[in-house]
Amino acid sequence: MNNHNDVEKLLSEHKKLIEAEAKKYAINIPLVTVQIEAYKLARKAAESYTPGNVKFSTYLVNSLKKLSRLSTQYGSSIRMPENVQFGINKLNTAEKELENSLGRTPSVAELSDFTGFNLKTVDGLLKNKKTTVSMNNLLTTPTIVDSSNDEWLSFVYHDLAPKDKVIFEHKTGFGGRPVIENEAIAKKLNLSQAQLNNRINLIGEMINKGWK
Repeated sequence: MNNHNDVEKLLSEHKKLIEAEAKKYAINIPLVTVQIEAYKLARKAAESYTPGNVKFSTYLVNSLKKLSRLSTQYGSSIRMPENVQFGINKLNTAEKELENSLGRTPSVAELSDFTGFNLKTVDGLLKNKKTTVSMNNLLTTPTIVDSSNDEWLSFVYHDLAPKDKVIFEHKTGFGGRPVIENEAIAKKLNLSQAQLNNRINLIGEMINKGWK
């Protein structure tokens, strides 16, 4: 097994390759989730790599092929009928508009009035939506890499400032929160896009430190 400094050097030198490979496998799954698994796999590859006929880049790419399990494992689970997806999209729009106008999370009755869906339909869509978010939310559940350090994600989250916790939640779906666009996060927290980007980068750096 390589020592800590050798491992860190390999990971640093191949960061672009790791992230490029992660992007290839981010199908129906949040990119940040795939990146987390990619770095876990990359660290294991760096620790077990023995210099020889095979370059580390080749060894790394072969190790990262395990990322395909993510889309295979979760891809079919998060697909849904078109009519359900349409309903959820309409509900999402209604939630955002009502939240902006009311200054709070709308009730089921208010969503029903706004969308024209009956209460039973709204309730069903909300449950479907919650399941969908949960299936995408790989950060709160064990994934393809066995590790005694899976709890580090929760540790990072609980160590964040309040605004950064909100960013973390809405970027990753952590804790069942809806994943929303950066523009919406910035507006919600009264941040400029540059301020939000800086905070996202800092959160990413904290996450990187947690990979063991």
